[in-house]
Parts: sequence; C-alpha cells; structure tokens
Amino acid sequence: MRVPLPRLLAALLLAAAPAGTALAKDTPPPMPTRDVVVSYEVDPSPPTVESVAFLVSEGRIRTEGQGLVSRVAHLIDTRGGDVTAVIDEDRTYQDLGKVAEVMTQDILPIHAGTKVAREGSDRVAGQPCTVWRITPVGESTDEEARHACITADGVPLRLREGEGADAMTIYVATEVRYGAQDPARFRLPSGYKPVTEP
Repeated sequence: MRVPLPRLLAALLLAAAPAGTALAKDTPPPMPTRDVVVSYEVDPSPPTVESVAFLVSEGRIRTEGQGLVSRVAHLIDTRGGDVTAVIDEDRTYQDLGKVAEVMTQDILPIHAGTKVAREGSDRVAGQPCTVWRITPVGESTDEEARHACITADGVPLRLREGEGADAMTIYVATEVRYGAQDPARFRLPSGYKPVTEP
C-alpha cells in the first residue's frame, strides 16, 4: 500500500522527535508562561526599570525602578492596555492610560509583525536562553536590529540593539526568581491618592 508523501514525511518527523517533546518553535513565547520576577542591570541614568514581575494568569506586569524624582512602580495590564504609575514613598498614583504596548516595548521584545530569526544560544543569570535577532516592522538594517536572549518559557534575559562596536545593551538579567506572584502587588493599593499635578 502506498502512503501519501505528506503523511509519510509527518510520520518520519514525529518518529525522529524525542518522546514527549514538540517540534522546535520558530519564535519564543511573547510573554513568560509562568510567574517570575527578574532583576536587571541597566544604565543607571533615570528613569530606569530594575525589576520586572509577571503575573501570567492575568497578563499583568509590575516594573520597579527609579523615576526622575522618586522610586516608581508601573502596574501594566497587557490585556486591557492600562498602565498606572505608583509612588509608594508618598502613597500616590497616576493613571497613564492605555499605553501598555508602549511601556512594554523592551520588557516584551517580541511584537506582532516583527521578523524573528534564531541566532544561537547563551546562558544569562544562570538560565539557558536562545538568542533571537528581531527586526522591527519596516526596518531591515543591522543598526535597527535587536538581539534578545529569551528562555524557553519566554523570560527576556538580555536585550541588545545594533551591531558590532555600536551595539548597545539595554538590559541584562542578574537574577531570575520563579514562583507564584501575589495578585495584590499588581493592583493599586487602597488609600493611595491620585497625583494632582502634571
């Protein structure tokens, strides 16, 4: 009996794959697939983002860093698009509107429409990761390309922009802590007052 070529190729591919594993993906997950907190080394000039926490079940992100004046946390709802800036020092907050896509350009380097190509592998902060070349929509030059080292479960560990001597490292992870996150940390605390000045 003749087996159609497509079915035969599929069977051969499945037989060659290790048991219990899926075929390699062409792109990394756009967001971590499990709760995690990542500490980063960044340019110390404010504003900075030094820590990012992911609450996967709700698609929420909490960033912490130094603002122009005070320490600030940003509560980001990637599904609804809303972002709230929280300043614990004076118990105030500011609703920044639906700017989640802009606020996560570096935190989540894989975006719809970007071209992604696998470049190799590395290890950052003790975690294995795949290096991906990311070309923004409408760009094709090496200067515009980004290179992100991302774990198999979608945690961004390092992001560089450009090539060669002109390349700039945007961030490098220094610590990765997996574990269930408290949803309360991703919501506006009670008793905080809105900022009244621009």
